[in-house]
Amino acid sequence: MDIDYHFGTMYVLSRWADFGSANSKIIATSAQFVDDNMDDNSFSDKAEKEAIAQGIDIRYSSQNIWNNITGKGNCEVWIPFHFLPGLQGETVEEKLVCRKHSELSKALGDRLLETTLDNGNFPFRLGVGLHVFADTWAHQGFAGINAAINRVQNLIFNTSGETIEKFLKDFIDNHQSVSDFINDFNPLGHVAAAHCPDRPYLWWKTRDLFADGRKNWEEFLEASDEIFRILQQVSCVEVTGLTDEQKAMLTDCFKDIKDEDFNKRYEEWIRRIHENYFRIQGFDDGDREVTYDPETILADPDFRKAFYEEINDHFYWVRDKLLDEDIDVLKLKAVY
Repeated sequence: MDIDYHFGTMYVLSRWADFGSANSKIIATSAQFVDDNMDDNSFSDKAEKEAIAQGIDIRYSSQNIWNNITGKGNCEVWIPFHFLPGLQGETVEEKLVCRKHSELSKALGDRLLETTLDNGNFPFRLGVGLHVFADTWAHQGFAGINAAINRVQNLIFNTSGETIEKFLKDFIDNHQSVSDFINDFNPLGHVAAAHCPDRPYLWWKTRDLFADGRKNWEEFLEASDEIFRILQQVSCVEVTGLTDEQKAMLTDCFKDIKDEDFNKRYEEWIRRIHENYFRIQGFDDGDREVTYDPETILADPDFRKAFYEEINDHFYWVRDKLLDEDIDVLKLKAVY
């Protein structure tokens, strides 16, 4: 999922669940910052060491292209924060494949349901955890490692009519065929499916996964309903799930905001939020002016510390769950 969901949808769901505009912004910003929290300088640990001196234990939850290629910390990033393992199957690779409604996904939901408003970190815990929870719908069927299990065949999607072979051929023209190129390496995550899993408006399928086609807007709506129920319970309001009207508004956004550029989709979500398209109760100036800005976290020492506490807490929670299954793939240290 992209910023249009992790910030836009998450903000709307938080406001509908009766969180105020200020806390909703922190929840949504934390959710999106999981994607933006990456090492800006792969060749120096200076920033991390300075943060540790300030009592902040930085752990990255995303990677730039260089670190993906070199493999620097890939497991510590993609497995716990974007491809929560389903723990199903016989081999380690099979168990690392992300699944919605898996036992580990349900355990994460239960963990978030235990969040209380007297915990000063609650919006950061919700943002981080719900990012991972939401991604189990988008990234289902893929693992956060370089593995043959992530290969796909005959990828087709409905907006451009192009197959993955044509999509990748724009970038790779020195192989006998793009199919041969795909089979030459073990893809990381859903790279072999391009950006198909994260676009809410897309219908797509492969021969191996979703042979009958996957309508992303339906998956995203199902995720939204479950997330909304978690937010309602933590907010201490009646847990109803999404109303038919709310489902219709979300479906309209998921299906009709069609742009390959996720920033343009995000801008449309923000425009609709500012105009109160979502009929938020108690609509205020915070709603009229809300935008995503990572400095909301980074520029506030308390917020920054709280975010990284929750990033680390989530990491160790996932690590412990994997160790219970005799899967020892995550490193202990935050700085590597």
